[in-house]
Amino acid sequence: MASIIIRPLDDLLKRFGNQIGAVGSAKGHKALARAVNRVTNTIYGRVIRAVRKQSDIPTAIIRRSIKKRLASPKGGNIEGVIWATGKPLSLKYFRARQFRFGVKAKHGGTWHRYPSAFMGPKPGAISKKLGGHVFKRTSSGRFPIEMLFGPSVPEELVRGESERVFRTTVQDMLPVRVAHELSRMLPR
Repeated sequence: MASIIIRPLDDLLKRFGNQIGAVGSAKGHKALARAVNRVTNTIYGRVIRAVRKQSDIPTAIIRRSIKKRLASPKGGNIEGVIWATGKPLSLKYFRARQFRFGVKAKHGGTWHRYPSAFMGPKPGAISKKLGGHVFKRTSSGRFPIEMLFGPSVPEELVRGESERVFRTTVQDMLPVRVAHELSRMLPR
């Protein structure tokens, strides 16, 4: 399981300390929780798109694997969490195609070759028993065979484009949202 945690850090609390003191502890907590929740929801959508773009995993599978937990405005920790669970995905989800040399599947933006792999008895024929999965023989005999896998959603969540999207969104958006929520709570 991989996770991303969004929380206001000390420098942010120091920067807005006077405004938090002016609105009071309870309202300040509520404003920080609202800001963190807005940033968490934004990052959730952006990370799903980034994982899709960098790994070619179908969006439906990504949405099932990535979850979020928002901060409570009533009390407790002020942190939003985005996490992903799941195992490596079968190559059948990566547009696998069987050729004479083996199988090609697209993940990570490029086509990968799997020599001597197969999906059925001959190219263009997919065996119903094998369910569209990609297999490779582990010995010179007919059996045993092993299934081949591509990337997993938790691996993709914490690397590459999705990590960059997370960092830039938090740096750009969290201070702006905290200022906005506190300005709404301040007396006019």
